[in-house]
Amino acid sequence: MSYIKFFFLSAFIACCTSPVIADEIQTSPADEEAYDLGYYPQPYWFIQAQGGMGTTFTSGKNFFKLASPTVSVAFGRMFSPVVGARIHVNAWESKSSLKSINQTYKFNYINSNLDVMLNINNIFSKTSNHFVNVYVLGGIGLAYAWKNDEFTNLRKTYGGAIQENTSNAWGEGTSRKSLLSHSIRFGTLVDFSISKNWSVGIEADINNLSDRFNSKYKNSNDWMLTAQASVTYKFGHKKAVRPTPPVPPVQAAPEIKPEPKPVPPPAPKLIPLTENMKFQLRETDNSESKEQVLQKVVEWAQKNPDKGILIEGYADKGTGNPTINAEYAQKRADNAAAALVAKGIAKERIEVKSFGDTVQPFPNNDDNRCVLIYGK
Repeated sequence: MSYIKFFFLSAFIACCTSPVIADEIQTSPADEEAYDLGYYPQPYWFIQAQGGMGTTFTSGKNFFKLASPTVSVAFGRMFSPVVGARIHVNAWESKSSLKSINQTYKFNYINSNLDVMLNINNIFSKTSNHFVNVYVLGGIGLAYAWKNDEFTNLRKTYGGAIQENTSNAWGEGTSRKSLLSHSIRFGTLVDFSISKNWSVGIEADINNLSDRFNSKYKNSNDWMLTAQASVTYKFGHKKAVRPTPPVPPVQAAPEIKPEPKPVPPPAPKLIPLTENMKFQLRETDNSESKEQVLQKVVEWAQKNPDKGILIEGYADKGTGNPTINAEYAQKRADNAAAALVAKGIAKERIEVKSFGDTVQPFPNNDDNRCVLIYGK
């Protein structure tokens, strides 16, 4: 077979089989988890509040001595179990130092970023509802510094004793744009889910800022580290309801029903014995009332040792489908035959036939869940 013929044959088989696959109800471990919870852990919206400490890295002072309070607020969304984004605003106070005069100074700042969030747990897990979630963060934005009175006073007081480059630190005249700085952030958030809507966590971020951020120039960018505790409120989860399997039709679709082989009806004139065993829905075993019928057949067989016994199994057409009904009819007939053999009737005298629901000997649907026993 050529490659072209093989390609078209494969495409034809795929087209024929794909509707069957689409009709099946398939659930993933994440779906099963959501059905148990009653909601999907992601996606969701969230509001976040944080508070902690921040510090800058500068020559002349231990960075612990430059620690200052900081707070943050954020609003964002987890779009999937792995990927999310937020708008994050961090602000309050920062410190820096002038090594040449051994002095520190404070100033205020605000740092806004658009962050991308990646949930590391869910990259490797088939489920997404974890008590502990570890996120890595990355984002870009703008920072703005102001209220630099302490730095200005130090320049006035010490003048030429300051060896650091502080000229034009905050711009001259109305050139206030020099207060703006880029902000590039990388960080980690360890978050603990305490309920569907609430979580607490600890976040640490390192921020790369322009050289102008701390008012002095050293021909390299400034760095700021923040460590904060967080409280997060999550909302907007999608509800999860386990799908109800479709109710099977009362009668199976005829297009997939195989054509039954024609079976000639039993000849009444050859029947010196006729007994009827009726069954309940989905019943195949022999109850006490059926044992009474079988005992009559045994007595007849003992009186007619040269006669045979014909056992026919049936199922009603109004319930189930042809395949299932064929199984029920066969089991009913086989169980009746096995019971007669157990009562001493030779197996060679017994003939078993099963018609499923292809033949309905009685006008009432429920009466066709039966086994008919004939002597022949």
